[in-house]
Order: sequence, then structure tokens, then C-alpha cells
Amino acid sequence: MSAIRVNGRPSDVVPADDRGLLYGDGLFETVAFHHGRARLWALHMDRLMRGCAALDLPLPDSDRLLDDGRAVAEGRARCAVRITWTRGRGGRAYVPPDRPLPTSIVMQRPLPDDLDMQREAGIDLITVRTELPSGGPLGGLKHLNRLPQVLIGAQCRAAGVPEALVVDRDGCLVEALTGNLVIERDGRLIAPGPHPAAVDGVGLAWLRAAAGDALEQAGFRTDQLQPDDAIWVLNSVAGIRPVARLDGAARPTGRTLRAWQRRWAEDVEN
Repeated sequence: MSAIRVNGRPSDVVPADDRGLLYGDGLFETVAFHHGRARLWALHMDRLMRGCAALDLPLPDSDRLLDDGRAVAEGRARCAVRITWTRGRGGRAYVPPDRPLPTSIVMQRPLPDDLDMQREAGIDLITVRTELPSGGPLGGLKHLNRLPQVLIGAQCRAAGVPEALVVDRDGCLVEALTGNLVIERDGRLIAPGPHPAAVDGVGLAWLRAAAGDALEQAGFRTDQLQPDDAIWVLNSVAGIRPVARLDGAARPTGRTLRAWQRRWAEDVEN
């Protein structure tokens, strides 16, 4: 099977005048497939549909996208499948067409070779202070305009770390580069935010449903971090990864991390 499907057919060709390429006019979801199944599919589709409503994009057929996802994931025990949904071609410069014909791009990519080690031993983060676009119609969406994240990624590469703790100009925690943040303090779970610049993460939605009242959501500043606070990075593909070091300083694992990693494996991957 082809690892890429465009508009439901094996292909790696997208028109040069597609609005997703020209203007970032579209949305994306990255979905984990395990043995041909995507347990968090409904949460991904819910976010994609909300994004389409916010951007006035036609709604995709989620069953057809799932068929494409299964097709590109075939033969792999686990992989990530990225779904890109653009407004397609047409319109006049920034002005969109009256009746858009969207483009769907579904492509497979392997999970990181060291993902299991990251979950066990943890990952290193640097703090990056930045001004991400926040609020408005793009708040919380997985839209295609990701240049701020690309610049953060370049800082991570220069520092030799895989992830960043992203904070705004006031020192409030926003998110990690590729996921939401969770603070574990004395066995309590705190999700910083909701911050208007943070993505409404599918992994965090799973944790919110699984943890119930055990997960608190509150604004959180960097100066509120205590030495004994554990920090997790959570996304729907990599799962729950503890932070081993932040800006070179060791962080604790947290007393409930392993239990929640087991719950994730049972609910999402097994």
C-alpha cells in the first residue's frame, strides 16, 4: 500500500496552487494507529469538525478518512497518520472560493525509534519564551500556520533537546512544542491553562475524561514551578512522557506517572 493518499487515491502529488500550500488555508490531525486501530479517532474528528466550522471549510467524510488512514497504516504495528484537510484550489488571492473543493492528504510516518525510551527515562526540555498567536478564530485549532512552532523547533535543535516548555511574555505556561503540559504536584494533576495560544490537545482530552476531578485546570506561571513538581508532555501520538531535565536541571518523575502510562497503554494502544 502507498504511504500517501491524496483525495482517496495513492499519490504524492498536490497542485501547486492548492490554498493549503499558498496560504496555510486548512487544518491537520496526527493520529496514532496501533494494529490498524485508532482508539482516539472520535476525539480527532471532533476537533477537525470544530476547526472546519471555525474556518468555514466543508466537512470531511470521517469514514473515508478512516479508510485512507487504515490503508496507509497497513503493515505497521504502530505508526502516526497525518491527515491534512485544505480548502483546495481557487479563489482570488486571500479571498476564498465560493464553493471550495477541499483536498485531503493522508500520509503515514513511523513513530520515533526511541519513543519507549522517552517514556521510560524522560526527555529534556528548554524554556522558550515566545509570543504565539492567541485567541480569535484560530485559538486551539490545529491549523496549518505553524511557523512559530518551526522557529521553536529550531531552538530545540540548536540546544540538542527534543522539546520545549513554551511560555508567553508574562511567564505563563502555554504548552510544549508538540503537546500539552501536565504538572504533577503531591499526586495532584494540574493542566496549565486553558491558554488561548495552546492547541486543544486530543491527549489532554483523553486525560480529562479519564481523570475527572483528579485533573485540575488552572493558569500556571514558570515562577510557580516547585522543585518537587513533575512535568509531563502529553500528546495523542507519543502518549505521556516525563520531563527528565528542564534547562539542565533534573525533574522528578512523579508518583502517579507509571500508573497513568499503563492506563494510556490499556485505553489507547493495546
